[in-house]
Amino acid sequence: MKTLTSLVVLVLFTQAVFAQKNCGTSAYLDRVRLEFQAPSFRNNLSFAAPQSSNTGASSAELSSQTVITIPVVVHVLYNANANVTDEQIKSQIEALNRNFNKENEDFSKVPAVFASVAGVSNIRFVLAKVDPNGRATNGITRTKSVRELWTNDDKVKMAEYGGVTPWDTRSYLNIWVCNLVPGLLGYSSAPGSPADKDGVVIKFNIFGTSASGNFNMGRTAVHEVGHWLNLKHLWGDKECGSDEVDDTPQQKTYNQGTPTFPKMGMGCSAANPYGEMFMNFMDFTNDASMMMFTQGQVNRMRNLFNAGGIRESIRYSKALGEPWNNTPVTAGTNSGTNAGTVSQPAPMVVIAPVKLYPNPAVEKITIAATSEQNITGQTFAVYSVDGRVVTAGTISANIFNLNISSLHRGIYFIRLGENADKQVLRFVKQ
Repeated sequence: MKTLTSLVVLVLFTQAVFAQKNCGTSAYLDRVRLEFQAPSFRNNLSFAAPQSSNTGASSAELSSQTVITIPVVVHVLYNANANVTDEQIKSQIEALNRNFNKENEDFSKVPAVFASVAGVSNIRFVLAKVDPNGRATNGITRTKSVRELWTNDDKVKMAEYGGVTPWDTRSYLNIWVCNLVPGLLGYSSAPGSPADKDGVVIKFNIFGTSASGNFNMGRTAVHEVGHWLNLKHLWGDKECGSDEVDDTPQQKTYNQGTPTFPKMGMGCSAANPYGEMFMNFMDFTNDASMMMFTQGQVNRMRNLFNAGGIRESIRYSKALGEPWNNTPVTAGTNSGTNAGTVSQPAPMVVIAPVKLYPNPAVEKITIAATSEQNITGQTFAVYSVDGRVVTAGTISANIFNLNISSLHRGIYFIRLGENADKQVLRFVKQ
């Protein structure tokens, strides 16, 4: 029983542990892998495989000089706080452009041995000028929500929980700015994620360059957009792991704070004689210590936009063209309005999650809907922690008993529904 309890505690608090670091993406992706079992999604979720060598380009690829312009929409969710200014948002867009293109003044501080492999992405970020309905926009939506804190459970992307549904992710980079739980600065989806989950989430008080403290240069967003563009953490999220880029030195784990060069790596067979590249944007150091991407990382990002690449459609977005819809924006939409105005959110309906009890359980679990819900006829599937389906079926009543006596002891996840009504619950079989 002690071992089982320890395992439950480990699973339930993994996200909290990761939230103490600079980035919640790895914990977020670990959870999403369990929630979404479509083979096409599982295959893409661990970041997309490079379409070519990390260090070279073929004739079928975009020229390295071709500028890729990404339309951005920033969804601001606020309550008593977190309502960032237009100026903060614009400063963040400028920070993205500087840092992705080696235009940051502090790049001069990068040691020569690492500066020699630094890359210029020729990727530019611009606030959208046209919304998905063809109306003029400033690329910013503002929604007042009754919810004050958010975590990396994607509810910030769901209108039914007081969040904001993403704009067409084939044409926009969606960034949600909100008040995240303490310790969590941001997280990102990986290429190949479902469209309704695709984008980046950043804590409001480190968005832009007007913040104080260790994360005051907009580089948390640079890091998270790096994930959205297919970059992994330098250590591959495991001890002495790989980020699948040839010109980043292997390192045992993350760096934090403000290391000094050289910081010699320890314990990895492929340790670099010049030490660790802690000044790379995909480490966990303070903003003042992050200064560069490598050419290999640049190639990996740009490969997404080649013909057949996961983010190729961004190149054909109409979001930076001329508006073609002059119909007035009505209340309840999330279309960005002219600078200085605030869009009105749609009336929010918050539905309590389905209940599951007892938990832990031995013979059966009961799944019960609230009075506002109807789960009769929904499909369900039960997964083991390694992602295997162990049983599946259809909910026959709003209070449904599921026999689990044949399951082995351990932790399981049950998914209810398939689309917007999907919920994932965790239970322990004793």
